[in-house]
Amino acid sequence: MRALHLDFLHPAAPRRRLGIGLLVIGIAAASAAVSRYHILALEHDELGARIADTTRLARRDLPRMRELAGDPKVVALEVSRANAVLASLTVPWDAMFGELEAASNSNVALLGIQPEASGRQVRLIGEARRFEDLLAYIARLEATEGFANVFLAGHEMKQGGPERPVAFSLTADWVGRR
Repeated sequence: MRALHLDFLHPAAPRRRLGIGLLVIGIAAASAAVSRYHILALEHDELGARIADTTRLARRDLPRMRELAGDPKVVALEVSRANAVLASLTVPWDAMFGELEAASNSNVALLGIQPEASGRQVRLIGEARRFEDLLAYIARLEATEGFANVFLAGHEMKQGGPERPVAFSLTADWVGRR
């Protein structure tokens, strides 16, 4: 048998440092876990409140639609008028004006733009210095991506000098980007 050597005065410093280090790591891990728990508890409460709101909304009684009083033909006419107004409001005016500006030149002046109720057709009123300028303007409008079926609805040759100005009215289909 070997002899047993007991050293009661052995320094305990390395073990103590290791123990303190592990204690610090444990405290940090516990505080991180507690922090995460609080965050998840708040999320849980928020989601529970949203579920309760959704449940309350699903269980509520919806108001009943009252029947329309009056003649169904009159109501249908009012609905069609409202739809026409909505269609004219949803016309992409910026794109239409951009196409008109791209086709314009100094020899043609637009004096008025009148959209039709459907929002798909436009009446253009203006003046050109010469009839040839008007024809060139119609060709440029027809060449744009936004306009099709550009037609001369009416024209009037005005009294003037050697160049006779032309007052005109065009109709065109707006097929631009919707």
